[in-house]
Amino acid sequence: MMKCNTKTMAAIALALALGVAYWALPQLRGSLTTLAVAVSALACPLSMLLMMRGMHSNVDREPAPSQGIEERKPQSGSSS
Repeated sequence: MMKCNTKTMAAIALALALGVAYWALPQLRGSLTTLAVAVSALACPLSMLLMMRGMHSNVDREPAPSQGIEERKPQSGSSS
């Protein structure tokens, strides 16, 4: 079975919308064809820019403190 992520679903939805518009609006077929070519040409560079932006946004943040795990310091003195 094929795994579908958000990129795959968005691409399928866009292709379906363009296909329906191409079929339903014959007077706009030239514009839709141009739009389809432009979107497919820009899809890879735009996704790469967004991915790189997402990777660099985590660099400046401090690591989150560990939750639930605290180091216990040994107590000085006698323990009974």
